[in-house]
Amino acid sequence: MRKISQEEQIENMAKRPIPKKKVGIVHLQIVKESRVLYGMRRFTDPQEAVDMVRPLLSKADREMVLVLSLNTKLEPQAIEIAAVGGLNSCVVDVKNIFKHSILNNAAYVACIHNHPSGDPEPSREDVLLTQKISAAGTILGLPLLDHIIVGEYGYYSFKEQGKLEQVLPDDAA
Repeated sequence: MRKISQEEQIENMAKRPIPKKKVGIVHLQIVKESRVLYGMRRFTDPQEAVDMVRPLLSKADREMVLVLSLNTKLEPQAIEIAAVGGLNSCVVDVKNIFKHSILNNAAYVACIHNHPSGDPEPSREDVLLTQKISAAGTILGLPLLDHIIVGEYGYYSFKEQGKLEQVLPDDAA
């Protein structure tokens, strides 16, 4: 049997068609599960966002991270539960924060999560997560307006505490 040279092997491979590979065709679509009457006015402070989501968080026995998608006028467009964790922690995949907002054609995002302990002070992990979300939002062109931690009797706003860069549309000052 004759040994085939490498050059002949390459020529033979070029002559043989490679079996066609099937590629999936994808269609993305937003399905609105329900609506909540909000009033469609722009948010002017974190307390308004907290008031809007408190019914979702009031009976939660574990940490939940919510993403609020806002239009260019800072009017809420949609809200999603992006992650559910345990009693004192929640693993958040930053991709999931922005997937919702990209599909909603949002201009800005706000993240809100609860502390079942009742204390809204941020942990070291909360600070690091906020930095990651803010950096990812800058790259994507979807700025993080605020990350709010809701406790039993109050909240902590990274924006109010000066821990987030001020990113507002020109007409929202």
